[in-house]
Amino acid sequence: MDYLEQRESEIVTNIHAYFKERICDNPQAVLAQVEGELAALYVNYGNDWTGRGVVADTVQEATIAGLEGVRAECLQLLEEMTTPDS
Repeated sequence: MDYLEQRESEIVTNIHAYFKERICDNPQAVLAQVEGELAALYVNYGNDWTGRGVVADTVQEATIAGLEGVRAECLQLLEEMTTPDS
């Protein structure tokens, strides 16, 4: 595994570990926080007219991927909480 792949994996893993307990405690609050952060990251990602470089792009893409994973987990948990048992 080269440096960029290792760094990407580390970032995604750390983001998930940071939010893991909080997702179970209050998925709605985590969802709101993550969606705000993602909105800012997507704007920043699009504002690359001077060029960040391959390392900074990898970090930003990994951060977005990690937060999107957290967002998906929150949405799934919220859906399970609102879906009546069959």
